[in-house]
Amino acid sequence: MTEGGGSMLGAAPLDGVRVLEVGTVIMAPYAGKVLKDLGAEVIKAEPPGGDIGRRIGLLGPNGTSVLAMNLNAGKRSIVVDARTGTGRRVMDGLIAWADIVLTNTLPARREEFGLSWDHVRAVNPRAILVTGQGFASDSARRDSPAYDDIVQAASGVADTYRLRDGEPRYSPYVVADKVCGMTMAQSALAALHRRSVDGEGCWVDVPMVDTMAAFTLVEHMGGATFSPARGDVGWSRVLAPQHRPHPALDGWVCVMPYTDANWHSFCTLIERPDYLTHPQVATNRDRSADPTLYEQILADYASQRTCAQIEEECAAAGIPVSRVARVDDLPDDPYLAARPVLSRTAHAREGDYVHVSGPAVFHGHERPLPEDSAVLDGDREAVLSLIGVDAEEPAP
Repeated sequence: MTEGGGSMLGAAPLDGVRVLEVGTVIMAPYAGKVLKDLGAEVIKAEPPGGDIGRRIGLLGPNGTSVLAMNLNAGKRSIVVDARTGTGRRVMDGLIAWADIVLTNTLPARREEFGLSWDHVRAVNPRAILVTGQGFASDSARRDSPAYDDIVQAASGVADTYRLRDGEPRYSPYVVADKVCGMTMAQSALAALHRRSVDGEGCWVDVPMVDTMAAFTLVEHMGGATFSPARGDVGWSRVLAPQHRPHPALDGWVCVMPYTDANWHSFCTLIERPDYLTHPQVATNRDRSADPTLYEQILADYASQRTCAQIEEECAAAGIPVSRVARVDDLPDDPYLAARPVLSRTAHAREGDYVHVSGPAVFHGHERPLPEDSAVLDGDREAVLSLIGVDAEEPAP
């Protein structure tokens, strides 16, 4: 493959990095997907019966879940019952092979499966163990089960909806699992860099509640940042009930004259110079402190125009703008259709589908192509050969 000027493309960024994923549902599998999309080799070790993520949600015509089609793409699968002597032999072989070990099993189960840090380090001193679960591994709640909804409740994510709408709600997507999965991946890469310096493996713990509390409080700590407090928690600009897309004549749109320069352009566009000195909207600080009038002005503007007219006018004035894209329209969105994040391809078992790839583009480097999702235990012989373990050999 070549790129402008005929220069050869370099290998994918994580080419040669070996990842063992012992995870279920979304968090650790998502971390594994992030690393796989960057070029790492990922082996997915699954319990007997397989990761339950294979059976959750919509299934393809031949029984592969949508989650598995995207999260397990390009990984290799082997079933390992690490509670048996033979299974432990295989798990230890996988740990010895891996640069990075990802798992979202609870601490007590990690001990049972041979995934404690003491055991991993004894098997492979250069291994990087990245653990993720609801609560910190060194806390009293270490073994409390916590799925995405529990984490949203415990970390303040659900309460941000109360601050805006009057009652807590869950986000309409698995925000905690995916944010924490990305945090696991970035932590693994940081540890990989540190190992290149000192030659030592390490253990990184990514508690979900801690991660999502930090994620939420960056902007929503508000007045509680100070001691004594200087106001309420929450960022008023995003918590105003009026802060949402506005209806146009033929759809919904987001218009965002955010900076004072944008606001000047917008006021010129709507021929309201008086808003430039109005105490509620004159400056960005005014508009953020109480967005009520600001959002009403935007709503009135949008209600009299089509989405195309709004986009044309605002783009000409340098004002950030976008119509609201429907989720079901995204595979055919003109911008995304030209990007590599969504690929129309064929799955060996489920037929034609849209594959979701990682968004990062490393210019001058190969980008891993979409691959079929791993069949449960479909790579047993190849994986055992790779790690040099004879699973038929009796356990010691």
